[in-house]
Amino acid sequence: MQFSPLIPIELDGTFTNELLEKAEYITIESPKLLGGYNDVVINEIKNLLRVTNSYYSNRIESEGTHPINIEKAMNKEFLEDTKESQLQHLSLAYIDTQKYLETQISVLGKFPFDLEFQKNIHKFFYSYEGMESFLKIKKDDGFINMIPGELRKRDVKIGSHIAIPCKDLESTLIEFNNAYSNTVKYGMKAHKILNIFSAHHRFLWIHPFLDGNGRTSRLLTDALIDFIGIEGHGLWNLSRGLARNNTKYKSLLAAADEIRTNDYDGRGNLTKRGLYNLVNFMLDVSIDQIEYMNSVLRIKELVERIDNYVFFSREKMYKIDPLPKHTNTLLKELLIKGTLKRGDVHKVIGSKQTLASELIKELLKRNYIQSDTPRGDIRIKFNAHFAMKIFPELIPDI
Repeated sequence: MQFSPLIPIELDGTFTNELLEKAEYITIESPKLLGGYNDVVINEIKNLLRVTNSYYSNRIESEGTHPINIEKAMNKEFLEDTKESQLQHLSLAYIDTQKYLETQISVLGKFPFDLEFQKNIHKFFYSYEGMESFLKIKKDDGFINMIPGELRKRDVKIGSHIAIPCKDLESTLIEFNNAYSNTVKYGMKAHKILNIFSAHHRFLWIHPFLDGNGRTSRLLTDALIDFIGIEGHGLWNLSRGLARNNTKYKSLLAAADEIRTNDYDGRGNLTKRGLYNLVNFMLDVSIDQIEYMNSVLRIKELVERIDNYVFFSREKMYKIDPLPKHTNTLLKELLIKGTLKRGDVHKVIGSKQTLASELIKELLKRNYIQSDTPRGDIRIKFNAHFAMKIFPELIPDI
């Protein structure tokens, strides 16, 4: 097997305590993020995290646009600058691919260690409306038109790594999927996480597509974490942590590409030490993101930040129009209860129905609340500017 070892185990066939303890910590702490909030608010936070995941995954490839611009694109507002408009489409493609994969896993029960599943990630993403410019891949002195979902038909070199010949791609990917399949079907979740993070590198090492392998691998890794049932995933994601440590991430990926150095470096073709260091790093990144989200989701502090946000908007400390009176009261009520009937808002804010209706109309227009129908219940919405201030450092401030 060209990409052995599959996992960074010791010579006795076991994982080190360091890796196991970190992986077990993820399985214990991630579900705790769900505590304290109702499903409606959890879903809205997940919607926000899809946007930030899109932003950071694309930033890893040096092609991200700020979540405020992503939000504009979601409202069909595209920037005049051609490059920025393309990046807006790129983000929309990433967000919808996440939703597509979540449905494939949770509703249709699809299995991620499957060649067609992996080709479909690439196909769905690059077939998305507005992605045409990303299909022209510069090679040598010209351009090649990439076909979404098609395995590459030419040999490539990435840095110092010479990827496997294109003629061997399909057979190698079948071998890859067969090798990792049982590792995420059976056993402890901690072991499954270690296998998933190992497979993250091996997929990139194979380099199945002409372009887009980084994004595809991160989407696949997210899908695998969902598949093994890590509760709370979606309220944290890897891409933010990887992007914030981008140089180290890419350095460790490259180091894991190396061949085995000596008899103490495992028993496979590739370096066990390099794979170990990468997996250990991805564990640290996951733990950091779980702990970060746990800190910003504490309800008492979040309520205080909502109060401060509304206050600062009225003091004209932000580049937005001041928010109307009672905004913080309504947003905090929605944070606790999830939804409210429109006819109950006046009771919550202690005002007449006409003032409550005006407040609802204004906050709907400015994307602080949302509703599925013109007369339906309302719920909170974490627009990009709001999220930027109440979830410190989740996305870059501007």
